[in-house]
Amino acid sequence: MHFRTVRGWCLGLLLTVSATRASAAEPPSQGVVLAAEPRTFAEAKALPPKLTESAACDLGLGKTPDLIVSQTVDVTQALPDFCRPAEAVITQKLSLPDGSHVERRFRVVDDAPGTQLPPPPPRPRIRARCEARRLELSVEGVPESPSLTLEPIGIGVTSGSVKFRVSRDSEARFLPLLARDDAGARRALEEWDFLVGKGVPSRMYVRDANLPEADSVAGLAAALERARSRATLAAGEDVEQYSPRDVLAPDLEGDRPPLKTGAPETIGEVQPSESDSDLFWRQGRLCVVQQDTGKRMRCYDPMARRWGKAVPVDRGDGSLRMGRCGVPLGTRNVRPPGGFPPELRLSSRAVLFWTGGVHGAQVMEVPDGDGPPRLRAPEAEELKKAMLASTGSRLFGEGRFILDEDRKQFCSVRKPLGCWSLRWGGQEDEGANQLSEARVSPDGRWIAYLRDAPPSKVDSDERTLSLVVRSLELGPYVAPRVLASTEAPLARTDVVMPKPVWDGPALKWDDNDRLDRARISCDLGQDPRIPFEMETQRIVSPYDPLSPADNCHGGWVKLRQELTAPGNLKFVRYANAIAGDSRLPEGDVKVRCQPGRMSLWMEGVPGFPALTLAANMGAFGAVRWALAPETEARLQALLARDDAPAREALEAFARLVKMNEAAREAAYGKTPNEDGRISRMGCVSTALEAIAARRALADGVHPELHGSLKTDGGCAERYGMRALQQRLQAATLPPPPRFRGLKGRAEVIGRVESVPSIPPERGPQLYWRDGTLCQVQPDGAQVRCYDPAARKWGPLVNKQDRPFPREDLLQKSEYHPGACYPMGGRSVPVSEQLRDVLPLSPRASLFADTSRGELAPEFKVLEVPKDAGPVRTRAPTAEELVLAARAGGGSALLEGRFLLHAPKNERSPWLCTAVRPWRCWSLDLESEAYAVFAAMASPDGRWLSYVRIARQKPYIEELMLLPLPPIP
Repeated sequence: MHFRTVRGWCLGLLLTVSATRASAAEPPSQGVVLAAEPRTFAEAKALPPKLTESAACDLGLGKTPDLIVSQTVDVTQALPDFCRPAEAVITQKLSLPDGSHVERRFRVVDDAPGTQLPPPPPRPRIRARCEARRLELSVEGVPESPSLTLEPIGIGVTSGSVKFRVSRDSEARFLPLLARDDAGARRALEEWDFLVGKGVPSRMYVRDANLPEADSVAGLAAALERARSRATLAAGEDVEQYSPRDVLAPDLEGDRPPLKTGAPETIGEVQPSESDSDLFWRQGRLCVVQQDTGKRMRCYDPMARRWGKAVPVDRGDGSLRMGRCGVPLGTRNVRPPGGFPPELRLSSRAVLFWTGGVHGAQVMEVPDGDGPPRLRAPEAEELKKAMLASTGSRLFGEGRFILDEDRKQFCSVRKPLGCWSLRWGGQEDEGANQLSEARVSPDGRWIAYLRDAPPSKVDSDERTLSLVVRSLELGPYVAPRVLASTEAPLARTDVVMPKPVWDGPALKWDDNDRLDRARISCDLGQDPRIPFEMETQRIVSPYDPLSPADNCHGGWVKLRQELTAPGNLKFVRYANAIAGDSRLPEGDVKVRCQPGRMSLWMEGVPGFPALTLAANMGAFGAVRWALAPETEARLQALLARDDAPAREALEAFARLVKMNEAAREAAYGKTPNEDGRISRMGCVSTALEAIAARRALADGVHPELHGSLKTDGGCAERYGMRALQQRLQAATLPPPPRFRGLKGRAEVIGRVESVPSIPPERGPQLYWRDGTLCQVQPDGAQVRCYDPAARKWGPLVNKQDRPFPREDLLQKSEYHPGACYPMGGRSVPVSEQLRDVLPLSPRASLFADTSRGELAPEFKVLEVPKDAGPVRTRAPTAEELVLAARAGGGSALLEGRFLLHAPKNERSPWLCTAVRPWRCWSLDLESEAYAVFAAMASPDGRWLSYVRIARQKPYIEELMLLPLPPIP
């Protein structure tokens, strides 16, 4: 047998491929290799600029896809004038038969000896090969790393790519690794997370009913992620590296260092600069280099609160400036780790660095002689001594803490590590202002920084930075031996998503959200070495005072609650809350784990049918949930009843299921009409239809939508959908005689350039006045009115001669859904589900509440009292509706009894009753060739105007007028 040999490639680090096996007696295929990271610039430079290799992969599926590796090497020459060394960037890519790929990038610098820190362990080789109709992946050079074997289970119908699952022998090899948290296991977990979590697609979000078990590749990806987090915590590192401890766990307030600051004092303005701000402390005073020449400075005395005269620049011996070639240490320049600037010079051979990503302080120093630079932990005494001799830094409290102005927090420098949100104290908070270039005086008594305007206020043409000084004081503080864990407590009983109520003000809008967590351990029948936990999160956020939609929500908070369960299952609900009030009717949602089961129910709702899911376990803890039989039994029992408690329990159950739909919509961009994962289990989607039909029967809401329920199939038969449909049809009354047979009776009275605005929008372009329909002209200054009795248009007149009759109401009716509604001299927060229909008076407006659906509106009146009392919500009265219809300039009201409602995505308006019992009918005015917009009734109820638009080119827009039969 002849093999092609590969020679001359550097130290075997290149991508290699073996020949195809010719017979069963030949050695196993070597596949393709993603080469290890080169250790020297010479090795990297010797690699070929481009390389692509492949190996056939016979998986026994009728096609032979290829394993493909590619590598590119980009070498950049040195630029000595800019102190930039030569470097080589190596990009590698491995493509697998399932359409997935992974990429790695290495950067190798050709720098002088002793100018760089020793590199971390190199990324190892990764081998992929196909053998015995299976794909094998292995990480070479990491002793603790097992090999992974993937078995093909089919080909995707649409994608045509191979689908894999993890072999049983691989499961046995990986389980011991997933239970370890030592350094060797952490490195192996990191490499496999790179391969599986970021590479091989796990079909985690794809539902395939033909698979006999949950996808084990998805299970492995999730298990690797959990194992890496557990190993990180075991090593003393913080998984939530960017969040302050008092935000992650508010109960840690006792561990907060007692930091106090004085009122801010703005002492000057500076222009933004890309270079060093030249801000430093010298002999107890804050010195600023003049920006015009850079050769003179002025210093500010914070005690005397005055500036000194301009003098030549003198930074002193404690200044620290990083040059182009790195940080000067001893007789050489050393490149800092990760490009971070140094924080404090400790000696001529050592400087302090702060790495915000991992909340860690390290000292970089060079030894005597020519030895390589090294990193070590800082010592308390050297930090105290260096601070006193410095020209200012971000450290304070004798070097125990450091300011992080970007995230507005301060962190401990030495272990135990931790960060806390930076509260300035009193009413002098910096709010949305951006802070930079913080400098604490060497004695720790003062802090100076540059303040930028909030992002929404920045004008790039006239941007300046304010120089601010304030006092700084750290009270007596003894760091605890072990900081309290920021991880959520592990509950052994039920996990609760509390009822959304206001429990105190949130943080300011530009700070981090307040986050509460709770966890529960679950026994779902998985391998005991792979622990499972569920978690709830409760995030409290304030409203943004700079947002037009939020600026009237003073004292309000936004709540987001989320339950995360194994198998990528989430339940999410949102709410608004204010002191002493609850905006939503939901109660506490409780979750309980039982062997192989998970149950959710709503507290405070008698007879709630608990949503119980059964876990179907796959490899590595992959979970596929199924609806437990007992849940459908409870639903059938409740749907057989017509009493109010049963309806309340069923409606609460529907809200709980839709919490899962909301999570799906947020994650995948789905529309509300698409079911979530829970709705697709068993007959839940059919049960939700039955619940909505029961509510329609009870409330008297019978839109045509309920006349087309799904009545075929086993689920429909189980829930009696045909009987429900018959009851709905019997209860659905025909529209009043006056509104039957209107199609084709309207007259074209003109054309419009676009759909005109009508009341209650501000500045309507179409309205009724003195029995005529008036249309505002394009110039906005003139109107022309149509007399329906004479069937002709009148002359052009000034708008001020024929204005809209109630301009006082329209001024208070400028409104966008979800924003603030101006009424009664106040700005009233209004939900997006409330649509403005008609202003009734300066203090009251009629709204359509579409929270139950577009075709089931409930009409409500929001009323502002004359005093400072709360806004009142009530049902409209027939008398005020009749008065509003007659006194206005045309509206959605008809006879004071009916309202014209325009649901989304409907071609015709609906006619709905304005008071109980609520009913809606489709107002069929035109054929399928037209869509109807801007429907409006005249004050006397004799005419209906609207705009029809042709659905095909040239899309003509015509103004129509329809005579209505007399009121019987």
